[in-house]
Amino acid sequence: MGKRGPAAKPTNLRVLHGDRRDRINTSEPQAREALPEPPERMSAAAAHIWAYTLEELAGMRTVTSADRDALVCYCEAVATHRRASELLARSDILIKALHGDRLVRNPLLAIQRDAAHTIRQFAQEFGLTPSARSSIRVGQRPVEDVERLLS
Repeated sequence: MGKRGPAAKPTNLRVLHGDRRDRINTSEPQAREALPEPPERMSAAAAHIWAYTLEELAGMRTVTSADRDALVCYCEAVATHRRASELLARSDILIKALHGDRLVRNPLLAIQRDAAHTIRQFAQEFGLTPSARSSIRVGQRPVEDVERLLS
């Protein structure tokens, strides 16, 4: 079971919003400031999405080497969603059931929906949506400044 309640607020936002000192994590781990390397095995479609997305995230300065696996999941989900959408465009939403003449929902709809859900979650984490970007402040690393701000 996952954590309950809203997602934790990043340390830099806690400092900016003036949260109480005891709610500010002064020991937050910091990832190396390096771009993630693509894994050796990735589908061609996901590799194309990786290159585009990494360029965007690097431009926003919101990605580090520690984000590699999450970025791979995002890229594979986008590739899956695109593939399911392509296949759905060539078929019907309702298809004939395996046994019988009744119509059932095309399983591609579930694949497309699940991939879209995964995309939305990772896009929010990476700041790839307008609402996510509105709450991100890029600048100095927060933990380096927390002690000075709290003094």
